[in-house]
Amino acid sequence: MTMDGAFRLIATVVTDTCRAALGAQVTGDELGLRLAELITAAVLVRETTQPVRRVQLVWRDRRGGSLVADSLPEGQCRGLVNPGESVPVLTAGDHRLHVNYMSPRGEPYQGIIGVPDGHDFATALMLYFKQSEQITAMVALTALPGPGGVRAVGGYVLQVTPEATQHGIDVMLAHLAKLPPIAELLEGRGRTAYQLGKVVFEGWDHADLASSPLGFGCTCSELRVMTSILTLPTAEVDSMLEGDTLEIRCDGCGRNYRIEPATLRDFRDRAAQLEANDAPV
Repeated sequence: MTMDGAFRLIATVVTDTCRAALGAQVTGDELGLRLAELITAAVLVRETTQPVRRVQLVWRDRRGGSLVADSLPEGQCRGLVNPGESVPVLTAGDHRLHVNYMSPRGEPYQGIIGVPDGHDFATALMLYFKQSEQITAMVALTALPGPGGVRAVGGYVLQVTPEATQHGIDVMLAHLAKLPPIAELLEGRGRTAYQLGKVVFEGWDHADLASSPLGFGCTCSELRVMTSILTLPTAEVDSMLEGDTLEIRCDGCGRNYRIEPATLRDFRDRAAQLEANDAPV
């Protein structure tokens, strides 16, 4: 943040994180670049508005195909391509950007912004911040193609605080206009989040307030997989208990789970016993 409190900056470089996410989704090319940008956007939204909560961004096309990015408080990030849909995701045309998180009162929140054909995520985020969060901000982010789907991914949000004067804003805008494009920064003087922040705030007295670890990760576990299985119809679960070893792949991280019928049966019995013990007398 600048020492006069007028501008707050969040910068991130998530190249390795996005490579891992694209590898788990087995996607690349243009769709992979959009997913990498969506993951970057999710990180920036969480760190700007709700750093201690999970933030999920959904980029949905006119047919219902979507990309999903999750940014978790612990720094884990993941992306999904078209969960639950069979139609391919369209990269061209109009889209909608959904921003989801839990409010401070524990209520689900969703903000929706239209993304016209040809507009990028940076423009959409600036509009979202202004309309839904009442934050005036400048946003720059991009994903560049390369090995593993991307060679560089990152961006920043520069937030204007109430302490900023119109003169200060004009000077900052003039400074930003002279900066190289974000793509050049990520491959030049802004290869890390720290370096990127220094370039954006070059010429301003500022303080580095905090840093947060980021990486590819998922919330899946064998316990969660078995819990999900038990939500299926009883007849279907019974059939699984009499069948072969279950092989289940997590859509988010690509991890494969092998669950023996005996393990699932024991888990179901324990769950039923706990439910019986908690039942009112």
